[in-house]
Amino acid sequence: MDFLDRVCDYLEQNLSLYTKIRVGILGSGDSIAIRPTPGMPPQKYLTGDRVRTYAFQVLTQHRSPKVALETLEAIARALQSLENGAIVSQDGSFVFVSCEVYTQPNFIEVTSQGTHVYSAIFYAEIFQPKEV
Repeated sequence: MDFLDRVCDYLEQNLSLYTKIRVGILGSGDSIAIRPTPGMPPQKYLTGDRVRTYAFQVLTQHRSPKVALETLEAIARALQSLENGAIVSQDGSFVFVSCEVYTQPNFIEVTSQGTHVYSAIFYAEIFQPKEV
């Protein structure tokens, strides 16, 4: 499933970010990362279709705490305002329904390199059609 890659594409095309978003872990220096987090199992239907609540985390890291926090807040606003179908799968593996902030942007740490890390957790509802 290409969900996180498509979220990255959407955010990079619609926001002015200080760097590209990495899927996985933060890089060194100023960085933004997105990664899946544990979530609920999908609801399965007799047709084979599934509705899934996809949990994911976005982390920002920047030498300026203001930039890190404001960037994460902009990402949260953008994701919460998405409408059904706003993010489109390139491989047909999902249909985007909605996205909500589960944990508001919050401070995590100052790294040994002096960068400030902030995090927010999101739940996206996605429809996954039965595989043909």
